[in-house]
Amino acid sequence: GIHVELKLSEMYYSISPRGSSLPRHNDERHEDTKGDKGWIHDTRRSISWLIYLNDDWGIHSGASTIVSSGTNCEGREPSGNGGELRAYCRKCCSNVQCGSHDGNIQVGWLRLQRTQNFNEDEIAIEEDFEPIFLDSWVKTLSEEEDYDDDEYEKLKWRPMSALYRINRDNLTKPKPYKNDFDQGQSYYQQYPQREYLSKPFGPKSPSWPSEINLNPSEFVKALASQLSDEDLQRRFIGTEDVQDPDINIVDVVPSAGTLVLFDSVVVPHEVLEVTSGERLAVAGWFHELQQPFPDWYGT
Repeated sequence: GIHVELKLSEMYYSISPRGSSLPRHNDERHEDTKGDKGWIHDTRRSISWLIYLNDDWGIHSGASTIVSSGTNCEGREPSGNGGELRAYCRKCCSNVQCGSHDGNIQVGWLRLQRTQNFNEDEIAIEEDFEPIFLDSWVKTLSEEEDYDDDEYEKLKWRPMSALYRINRDNLTKPKPYKNDFDQGQSYYQQYPQREYLSKPFGPKSPSWPSEINLNPSEFVKALASQLSDEDLQRRFIGTEDVQDPDINIVDVVPSAGTLVLFDSVVVPHEVLEVTSGERLAVAGWFHELQQPFPDWYGT
């Protein structure tokens, strides 16, 4: 099984008055999207959680799929309305985990082929999504032009990045790309449980944008361009992309006693406008260890 050690590292009390809302966002992103601050912490957000505290909270008429528990306000004046947590969820394929793998954070999804489920009276078409992870520590030999600073010109190794998915049973694999990067191949062979879908790439790669700090949408486009063939590029979706008819939108009513937990990396979410009352909650994040620098880094 999968074992991840979690620690309650952040917690706060939330009071959201009438008119307040929270725009759509993800609670955690890959370290390479954070610029110079990406690798300075020992832990990162792993599981987001919150507990609602409002008794007799009403249901907003514009809410989507409703998840509610605790008390209801039937026959009584609601203490407030609106303020639902709206989460954008995807159905992960079986036999793999999403969010992170071996410390590597997920950066996107690969759309799988549609499957048809036949019932007596109807045909249900479902679409699964396969998590794609970014390994930022592909060990490769340095070249003379890698460093402009004399302090680093004698380093033997340099870290590069590569995209991969987890090998699983009955997976339809893409045609292997012609890899003329032998260093990458030797590194890939160390991890048989991973199926690498790109050659190693980095800031000096010809296909990578010259900007140092890319915004999330630019980062996703740059990642997609690294995939080994056009079919993979076409099926690649960033973790923050919600413009998709196959995404499942779930609204959670902030009723007292409702506990919500979700993956901090792969679930975009927002808080709808509070139309009356004060929305009360206790919220926070469980952290997991961030990947340490490999022992060969800086040598």
